[in-house]
Amino acid sequence: MEFPSPVFLYLFLPIALVGYHLAPLLVPGRARHSVSSGFLFAASVFFYAWGVREDFRFVYLLLGSMLANYAFARLGERFPRPAILLAVGFNLGVLVWFKFANFLTANLSELWVTTGGQSFALAKVHLPLAVSFFTFQAVSYVIDVCRRDIPAERNLLRFGLYVFLFPHLLAGPIVRYADLAGQLRHRPVGLDRFADGCRRLIVGLAKKLLLADTFAEVADAAFNTPANELSASAAWLGVTCYALQIYFDFGGYTDMAIGLGKLFGFDFAENFKHPYSAASVTDFWRRWHISLSTWFRDYLYIPLGGNRGGRWKTYRNLLVVFLLCGLWHGAAWTFVLWGLMHGGFLILERAGFGAVLEKAWAPLRHAYTLLAVLAAWVLFRSSGVEQAAGMYSAMLGLTGGTTVAADIWNPKLLVALPVGLLACLPVVPWLLAKKDSLTKRLPELQAAVLEAVAQPVGVLALAALLVGISVQVVASSYTPFIYFKF
Repeated sequence: MEFPSPVFLYLFLPIALVGYHLAPLLVPGRARHSVSSGFLFAASVFFYAWGVREDFRFVYLLLGSMLANYAFARLGERFPRPAILLAVGFNLGVLVWFKFANFLTANLSELWVTTGGQSFALAKVHLPLAVSFFTFQAVSYVIDVCRRDIPAERNLLRFGLYVFLFPHLLAGPIVRYADLAGQLRHRPVGLDRFADGCRRLIVGLAKKLLLADTFAEVADAAFNTPANELSASAAWLGVTCYALQIYFDFGGYTDMAIGLGKLFGFDFAENFKHPYSAASVTDFWRRWHISLSTWFRDYLYIPLGGNRGGRWKTYRNLLVVFLLCGLWHGAAWTFVLWGLMHGGFLILERAGFGAVLEKAWAPLRHAYTLLAVLAAWVLFRSSGVEQAAGMYSAMLGLTGGTTVAADIWNPKLLVALPVGLLACLPVVPWLLAKKDSLTKRLPELQAAVLEAVAQPVGVLALAALLVGISVQVVASSYTPFIYFKF
């Protein structure tokens, strides 16, 4: 059940909202919060069960993970070291088995064949929905308890709601328990928060359905064409569209998650801060998938020593972190190389190139960052190393391909491309800041007139987006979220 689907928007979400806000009114005051939490927990379990209905055993897996990590955290209050070892071993064991068993077996088989042995294989292990996200959340929770950063949650219902909460369950953001603990106990939903949640949900749906899916058509056309048939213009257009697709796809999901959270009284942290406006690859990772990059920083990079052990240990730590970041995204050599490429750029910037960048002309800094990120996205999108190498050759004009940009061009790009490129920049925050600044300087009457004009304009813009979204939803022409496979 995906957020843009008719089943979710027109059936599940209305029932969940009505039940969540009305069910507590049927019981006395003290029990109301427990009833609302219980209803939302049940709705979230149903939401996950619908997503894995082809293999219902994954529901039991997530319930088992929830109970195991609840127990590990309780143990960690008295015996932190054994609890951390048990939690890390259990959660990473689940992740490695479901995500890497087939990959490791295939590569070991190939290695064994080179020594003269016979090939062997493992029956396909299917990937549970959201396994990478819920295992990382569980590990962070237990470690935080064992570090004495937070107390272990005694109430199993509250902990279960943290694990299963449907807005962030399937593709993040990776929410720390410390950030949600107070909201699990008390979360009033006022009219302003509810309205803000609706706005954020609509914007997220628009990013996904009107922008990301448009860019996906062109990116797929480029990557589905044999690389030796692509000209440089077609290859660059395809890679650029993929970069925009993944940003608006994942950024759109995050907006939806934040918006849905607000409808139920939860506030999630921002996960993207205009990453394509970054002035270095280091800056890019402060803006892209922030919940993941900060997770690796706090639970891997700093425990490894961070930048405290001298230059070479810092470089080693960066490389380890981004190698594992690549593997977190998928069991394929392309993801390994993608992570190592980003780690290599961060090491280069740490080694002195960053200081050179700071003195360079701002457009040059942004151009370098975009080229580095686009080059890495080729690996991320490619089905294998061979295809990635072919795409690089096409981008350099070495293939002599006859498929040009016009052959994969989609007329919808005439609108989507300028809007998407503009939306990558912090234009909206700048306009809002300008409006607020102007409002403060104007006389009271003029400021009131400005607000009176701005509000209907905003409502009309959201209404126009809602019409476009509804057309796409009813047509069921949306593509699956990219990050669902992780």
